[in-house]
This record gives sequence, structure tokens and C-alpha cells, in this order.
Amino acid sequence: MAERKKPSGAQYRKRKVEQQREQEKQKGSLLKFICRQDSTKEDSNGGQIPTDMEAEEISNVVDNDNVMMSETLSNSTVPVSHADNGQLNNSLEEHVQQASEEKTDNVIPQDPALWPLLINHNTRAIIVERGPQQIKDISFPNDKNNRKFSVFHYLRKLSNGEELCRSWLLYSVLKDSVFCFCCKLFSTKAIGISSLTHTGSNDWKNMAAILSSNEKSPEHLQNYQKWKELHQRLQRDSTMDAEILRKMKNEEKYWQQILKRLIELVRVLGEQNLAFRGTNETLYSANNGNFLKFVQYLAIFDPLMNEHLRKISNKELQ
Repeated sequence: MAERKKPSGAQYRKRKVEQQREQEKQKGSLLKFICRQDSTKEDSNGGQIPTDMEAEEISNVVDNDNVMMSETLSNSTVPVSHADNGQLNNSLEEHVQQASEEKTDNVIPQDPALWPLLINHNTRAIIVERGPQQIKDISFPNDKNNRKFSVFHYLRKLSNGEELCRSWLLYSVLKDSVFCFCCKLFSTKAIGISSLTHTGSNDWKNMAAILSSNEKSPEHLQNYQKWKELHQRLQRDSTMDAEILRKMKNEEKYWQQILKRLIELVRVLGEQNLAFRGTNETLYSANNGNFLKFVQYLAIFDPLMNEHLRKISNKELQ
């Protein structure tokens, strides 16, 4: 069996230089997610704890694409306030939301001429949630007969003079044609009920008659109803998701407050060198130790801790 060849000193030095160069490239890559504080905070003993995180500390936590906490950072006593955590979370949420929206726009184009002929439910839901995007602020091109699309086609004039918006009408810049938003999405026929369904129409001379015929057809009315029903379901689901998220945030805040109290209690008992456990570990029982006794005492004056102990006693917490 061949012996393992040990690298020379020059090779070790070369490897170290390459690692340092890689760290220099990644230096400061996380600074945009961290709110820096230039001031200092005083601890309970009167000393000052610096809160400004230097770029050198940040660069040590980056290794290629994987971010790992370095030994220096993990042992650091720099406190991060709840306000900083909130700002960091908000920044990350905005970044993720923006990236998600950009990805959706890239995958599903705005132009209806680029939508697939057969649209699955997920794609349809994304487009409906995004809503029809009517183009109005461009100079529409003339065709060979010197006719062109007009924004007046977006309006339907009733016999009493009232005007209604045709929210279902979409203009395709790519094909210089118009499509029916709901028929394009919900039509189940391979051949559309009108040219507005699949291929689009650019018969500007007869466009008024084409639009009027389309919006009065039973197929269009059915597709329009499906569009509105799906839109309402998506809004309802979004409201439910928001409610679930709100409950999760409240639950997270609740446990943060409970843990904060328990950690402070542990710190005090440790500083006084007091024993934690007693002969049993049951709330409101004799000889259950200093820790549980102080928790019970805290619940007398703290409504949050009192509610927490009530849930434990009633076995409401799993």
C-alpha cells in the first residue's frame, strides 16, 4: 500500500494564500442584512459592550455558498435587540417576496399571446391572482389599412349612455391583437368560441362588433363567472393564510416572553449558587425546588406567567 504523500511547506503556504483571497472576495457580503449600531451599550455591571460588528467578523462566516457561524461569532457576547431582529426579518421577507414576484413574472409572461394553449390550474391561479394587465400608455401601431387598436375598446357603452370597463380585454404587444382574459384562461374547447380566445383578433374595422358579440355569448359569461369565483377563492385563501401567519407570530412572541423570564430566573439562581431541583418536579407541590418555587412566585405578579402555568396545570400545552 503506497504511503500518503504529505504536502510540502510551500504547498501549505499557497493553500493558505488562496483561502485568504477567497475570504477577501466574500468580505462584507452579509452586511446588507445586518443593521449596524455605532453606539455602545452598557451592561448591568457598568461596562460597555460594543455593538458594532466589524467586517472581519462577517467575512469569517462565509465559506463559498454556505454560510456558517464562525467560532468567534458563536462565542461573541454582542447582544442583538428585538428591533434589530425585526428589521433583519423584514429585510429578508421583502427580498424573498421581490425575488418570488420577479420569478413569477419571468415564468409566466404578461403578454397573453405567450400563454400556453393548455393552461393548468396552478398557472391559471397565478395569472388570476396577478389580474389582467391592460396596456394603455403606448402608441399602438397602424396596420396595412392604417387602422389600429384604441383604448376606447376597453370601454363598453350602454344604451343609456353609461360606460362599463371591459376588464377582460387584453392587448398583446407581441401580436398587435386583443384577447379575452377569462376565455383565454378558462375555455375548455380546442377551437375557441371566437378569435379572442386562442389566436387573438386584430380586425380593427369590425372590432366593436367582435367585442360586443363575445361579451354577450354564453361561453364568455360562464368563463367570466369562473374567473370571478377563482379570484374570490384566492382572496379568501390569502386572508386565511394571513390569519394563520398572525397566530404564528403571536405564538412566537408568547414563547419569547416566557423564555426571557425563565432565562433571567436561571441566571439569578446561578449567580446565587442556589440548587434548582427539589425532591419532585411538580408545580404547586412541597419540596419542588427553588426553580419551580420562583416560577410560582413570579406568576403571582406576572399575568403572562400566570396564564402559562394555568395552561400547564390544565394540560393545554403539549
